[in-house]
Amino acid sequence: MNDEVNRLWELQQVVSELADREKLLDVKPEAFAAVDREYQSANEEMQRLQESLDVMAKERRRVDGELSDQQELLKKYQGQLMQVKNQQQYAAAWKEIDATRKHVKELEESVLKTMTDAEAVQGQLDQRRAGFDDLKARYDEAHHAWQSSLGDLRTEIGQLKKKQEQIESGLRDPLKREFWRIVKQRQGIGVARIVGDTCSACRTRVRPALSQQLKRGDLVHCEGCARILYLERPAS
Repeated sequence: MNDEVNRLWELQQVVSELADREKLLDVKPEAFAAVDREYQSANEEMQRLQESLDVMAKERRRVDGELSDQQELLKKYQGQLMQVKNQQQYAAAWKEIDATRKHVKELEESVLKTMTDAEAVQGQLDQRRAGFDDLKARYDEAHHAWQSSLGDLRTEIGQLKKKQEQIESGLRDPLKREFWRIVKQRQGIGVARIVGDTCSACRTRVRPALSQQLKRGDLVHCEGCARILYLERPAS
């Protein structure tokens, strides 16, 4: 068992190093981060402006529909005006016509305002789009330069993955499953080294009886965090 524990510790070191290297793949250098912020901000601004235009267009269609209905209603009332038979009916008809005319005027003003607002927003969107091609070219160039600079890091990650596979190939399947179960549950740390007489991961003191088991090469779990414990042997 002692050899397997040693291999588990070696696997843990590779897994931790691999995780650190893979995180570096997402760390944007400032040269790219600056243009990336500008690019994302421009995209978000254009999206916001387009969404505003879409809302205005939807409102315009709604008002246009209501305006058309009110105009038809106005024609109907005006036609009915010719058929009234007394002063009371005439006054009522004019009241309907006057209210409808006011509503039509309000709707026409709303359409005009929406058109004016939409033209202003469209102007802003066109202005953003005019300079976006240049920004996109700068973004693509900076992104390509960043990705090209990651070649050595990707090579190192590939080498670590091969080393991980080699170590795992020498472990029994139940032990591998146990290791990865703990890794997933314990923030990427499945094996913790003992420093002094405590677990380096959770600082729980390792009882003497467990220390004796470790010295015999037994597989021992920390009583505090349940990680597999590794006791470094003194150099002979």
